[in-house]
Order: sequence, then structure tokens, then C-alpha cells
Amino acid sequence: MDSPDTEPLAQLKRLVDQAHGLAAGADKNDDGAPDAAAAVAVAVGIERAAEAHLRSAVAAARAAGVSWQLIGEALGISRQAAFKRFGSAAALETGGELMTQPVVNLEERTEEVFRMLSKGDYAGVKALMTFTCSRTLTKKKVMQVWDGVVQKTGALESLSDTVTQTADGRNIVLQQINQLLGGGLVGQTQLNHEAGEWIGRVAYNGSGKITGMLIVHPMSASNLPF
Repeated sequence: MDSPDTEPLAQLKRLVDQAHGLAAGADKNDDGAPDAAAAVAVAVGIERAAEAHLRSAVAAARAAGVSWQLIGEALGISRQAAFKRFGSAAALETGGELMTQPVVNLEERTEEVFRMLSKGDYAGVKALMTFTCSRTLTKKKVMQVWDGVVQKTGALESLSDTVTQTADGRNIVLQQINQLLGGGLVGQTQLNHEAGEWIGRVAYNGSGKITGMLIVHPMSASNLPF
């Protein structure tokens, strides 16, 4: 599952609209008074639809490689409590079995991408790209950029401060809990070379495939395309 299911959210929107109508007195009982029973029924529906959307968002976050620790932090509970509440549902939503469904850890994948580039393994990176991305980011283009980085600051020594974000830079879980994930995810890491640092960014689609890559100087890491 690449993104939260749209049906619970659509249902939630319909119910909220209905609740607004009830609050405005659009629906009344035979006595001409606001239909309180209908308002309660709609409120119950909203609660259930919101829960369904939340479970769908958590399942999508897990499918994207988000840890139970981060999910728990977004919910204000422990990772154990988050897993206890959503673990079974997340496994079912992603079509796998509890505790055995493999997910793509985008932080690990982002680091793997730049380690492969440091070894000249473009083929390994290409295997992680979408078809469209591989047509644009050819071996010649990618390795020219990487060779330029090495010429300026030496070989890659380590990676640090690796994170997964939405395209607008916000925490992935917070974004998914509140709205559908449409812009994909971005893995970012600091490239520590012999004589300088760079910021490496990799854009992913919902399946964890690479859709774009950037290497920029830390001082230039603003107003980026993703």
C-alpha cells in the first residue's frame, strides 16, 4: 500500500458536511427542533471514519519504512502502544503477515545509494530507479556529478544525520496522519568527504523507487526542487 486509503477520508468529509448541516438546523424532527439523535449518529460515524483513516495512514507509513518509534511519537504514545494498537491492522493493510512483512527503510536505502555511487556502482543505483528516472539520470550524468564532488572534496568517508521527510521537509508521520500522501518521500543524508561536506537527497515514490537525486552544498540546501 503506497498511500492511505481514500475511502475513509471521503466518508469523513461527507459526514463532516452532514454534521455542519445538523448544527445549522437543516435537519429537524417532527417538532421542528434540531434532530439530536441524528447528530449523535453522525458523530459516531465521524469517529469511526476518522479511526479508519488513521489506521490507513499508519499502514501507509509502515509500508514506507517509518518506524513504530516515530509513529508512536506522532501519536503521543510509546512505540509499544502504537504497535499494540495498529500492528495487526498495518500488516493487513500492506498485504503481509504481522512482524514478517518486509518494508523499505528509506533512510538505509538513501545511505546505500550514496555508498554505491562512491564505489562507482551506477548499475546498483539504476536498479532502484523508476524507468523514467533512469532515462533522465543516465550513468554519464550521475557519475559526472559524483566525480565533480570527489574532485572538490575527496573521497566519501561517512554518512550522517540521515532522515526521511516529505517533499516539503516535514516529518513523514505527521504529514500522513493529517492528509493523503501525494508528493512522495525524500531521504536526506550528510555526505562527509575528506575535505568537505555535502547534502545528498533522494526522492522516492510510494513503492520506494528512486524518482530523483540531488547533491548540493549545505549552504545551498534551500529552495530545492524536492
